Amino acid sequence: MAVRLASIRTIFGIDLRTLALFRVLLSLWILVDLSMRARDLVAHYTDAGVMPRNVQIEYLYATTWSLHLGNGSAWFQALLFIAAGLVALALLAGWRTRLMTVLSWALLLSLQNRNTFILSGEDNLALILLFWAMFLPLGARYSIDAALLRRPYEPNHTYCTVATAALLLQGMSMYFFSALLKTHPIWTHDGTAVYYALQLDYLVTPFALWFRQFEGLLTGLTFYVYVLELVGPILIFSPLFHRTFRTLLMLAFITMHLGFALFLEIGFFPFISIIMNLTFMPGWMWDRLARLLPARTERPVVMWFDRGCDFCEKTCQILKVFLYLPATPVRPAQDDAEIGAELEARNSWVLTVGDDRFFKFQALSRLIAISPVFWPLGKLLGLSFFRNPGDRFYDWVGRNRSLFSRVTSLVLPWRERRPRFGSVTQGLAAAAFVFVTVQNVSTLPASGTTLPAQFISVRQALGLYQNWTMFAPYPEMTSPWPIVEGELADGTMVDVYNGKTGLADFEKPTVVSETYTNHRWRKFLSNLEDQSYEDEPQILALNYSRYLCRNWQDDAPSKTALSNFVLFFQVERTPPPGEEKTVETRQVWSHDCFA
Repeated sequence: MAVRLASIRTIFGIDLRTLALFRVLLSLWILVDLSMRARDLVAHYTDAGVMPRNVQIEYLYATTWSLHLGNGSAWFQALLFIAAGLVALALLAGWRTRLMTVLSWALLLSLQNRNTFILSGEDNLALILLFWAMFLPLGARYSIDAALLRRPYEPNHTYCTVATAALLLQGMSMYFFSALLKTHPIWTHDGTAVYYALQLDYLVTPFALWFRQFEGLLTGLTFYVYVLELVGPILIFSPLFHRTFRTLLMLAFITMHLGFALFLEIGFFPFISIIMNLTFMPGWMWDRLARLLPARTERPVVMWFDRGCDFCEKTCQILKVFLYLPATPVRPAQDDAEIGAELEARNSWVLTVGDDRFFKFQALSRLIAISPVFWPLGKLLGLSFFRNPGDRFYDWVGRNRSLFSRVTSLVLPWRERRPRFGSVTQGLAAAAFVFVTVQNVSTLPASGTTLPAQFISVRQALGLYQNWTMFAPYPEMTSPWPIVEGELADGTMVDVYNGKTGLADFEKPTVVSETYTNHRWRKFLSNLEDQSYEDEPQILALNYSRYLCRNWQDDAPSKTALSNFVLFFQVERTPPPGEEKTVETRQVWSHDCFA
């Protein structure tokens, strides 16, 4: 039997429904990321925190920019956080999708440049994904933009351009170049890399503390990860047995990241990586899922709106898209004399399901109950508990629909054609892909490449930095955790780091990773500890100490002021398998709050 080769369009194309999923998940990631960052808004993004603007600017390139550096106050940062959240919500809904994608990318780049000492691989990857998203029609399916398109629904979901190829190749380059950078024998010969990774107590989960006793499994996982990262990015683009390879490898990469989430406290990197891998989801999977969705009714369904009511028609079109009812007709009620009379008499839109007619809020709950995706919500809204308040809300909307129509005509204009991603857009995408490939190659020691200053300037301006050194060439060999022991103005000894009275505890915690508030504090403090080995001024330690002095008094103004303290790190070194760990106490900084 002849083996069929997959076409270029199949290999490097992305289904439009997959791009819609990519848009939704990327938007949700931005919202979650913002909410998690907001917990440390003052500490990480204001002049009263650990990184005042004048300090951060000293570490930035001339072409690096950030709106967040415009003001060091908490209210200013909060406004930018809210703006980014609103833009992400608009992107989630697919409203002016292309503009919202550009704004989301710009606001994320600005936010990351405000404090570069709390960034990790997830931030780099998320920014790169948003960059490539600007070149793609993320709003072509399941979006407000799609609902407002005047052209009829197009069943063809296949989409292949330079930008789709760039996004897919970019995703796999993260693994491929990471594998090429894993040059140490613990990856390629000894099989002990995962052993060393799971000995980093400041980074591992309680589950990893238990699991690392199975050294044979750790050896197998080492070779599995290395081979998957090296060979997987090639086979996933194979024209031979394309469907099989793509499906299996996509699932393999996803399960690998789920394993990372189970073993390591590395923030949201596993989840943004899974979002990237889902861009490989082929169209046949969507077709199969569509066949599995239950048909909620066999009778013809029609939505009837009041002709001339802009708000009414657009609401019907949006419901049609988001409830996954693409074949449901939306018609003016005046086209049918009997339906039109019913609409006028009840001052309500009309939903017909076969010969049955529904009005006001009941029509909405019935329509949702017909949706193959959201039908449980429709069943819930159909309860009598919701009907009366729902009808009252509908009546209020109905009385003001002329006002809503004026708003929708401005905010939700009809779209005559889809946004074009033509030759100029694809040319820019091609140039950007060559740019990032050159940078990835330059990270390989064997390349001997030194990037010119002009190249770096462009890279920093666009946030296109790439260096996929995840546990490469080998995992870290030390695991630090902070201890801050201080004295109040009245002579009382305190554990400054934990905010407790008494001497600090230098004993190793049961779960070291839990001594860090979150992964961004872990990154900042590990950067601080790394800087303490260098000859340059300990800028991070100085500003962290100033923050601790201010924060002690701000959190408990009735307490006696903090006078002085010493910042220590307990540094545990990872020995070869079978040997005992050793812990070194390092005094990194001594600070006087009154100096």
